Amino acid sequence: MSVAKRTTAWLAMMALWGAGSVGAKADVVPPRAVTARSFADLTALALAAPIVVRATVIKAERLRPRDAPDVTAGMARVLVTAATTAAVAAPDTVPPRLTLLTDVAVDAKGRPPKLTGDDVMLFVRPGVTLGEVALVAAQAIVPWTPAVDATVRAVLTAARRGDVPVVTGVTSAFRVPGSVPGEAESQFFLATKGGKPVSLVVLTRPGAARRLTIATGDVIDDAAQPVVKDTLLWYRLACGLPSRLPATLAAPGDVADDYRFVLSNLESCGRTF
Repeated sequence: MSVAKRTTAWLAMMALWGAGSVGAKADVVPPRAVTARSFADLTALALAAPIVVRATVIKAERLRPRDAPDVTAGMARVLVTAATTAAVAAPDTVPPRLTLLTDVAVDAKGRPPKLTGDDVMLFVRPGVTLGEVALVAAQAIVPWTPAVDATVRAVLTAARRGDVPVVTGVTSAFRVPGSVPGEAESQFFLATKGGKPVSLVVLTRPGAARRLTIATGDVIDDAAQPVVKDTLLWYRLACGLPSRLPATLAAPGDVADDYRFVLSNLESCGRTF
């Protein structure tokens, strides 16, 4: 069946393609058609997608302009057929072949990149019929590498455990002087979905670098642990904490300074969409 004859069915697919995404603004994807993504990008995609698969592109057919009238200038809409290599996450059996739509940048001659043979990771939701899928975001086709595979699997495993809090803000903060001059401890109590108690602790001691730890219980003690970068917990802190303390909590200068230390210690979230 020609691409043109499938237009009606794919209009329904396009509705799915744009619905319920991860809040992404469609970016211009330079050739090759897919780009590497940061840890935060991969995490956002993995958490949003009910289906995550590794696949190999076996066909890429460009839709005619009249079949894709809303495509941005400099882009082309492509119907991709991919062979499933491995299902990383799926509620049911994944068909051996998947079809989806994606917009890609064209070159100086107006031609889309050749996608055939590309090994990719797809973050998708089910489409209208068996084998049809819709991307959860414009950025949801990622070049497959062992590192990408390992990252996505680790994120999904942590998410399935259900013990990593979703951080939504800061509820209170205070600083307590220590027993010797120059020693102090700041604590930041966080708002989380479900109300799970979480607090960040900044410990200052003379002659030592400030130290950030996190506690995930009602009692803050020596069991508090460092925050490990590029983990689901780190992502939810780095991408979920506000860029500054709420005005009602920011009055004590030392507390505000310790919060700035929290953010600098976590480093930038790194999410690009």
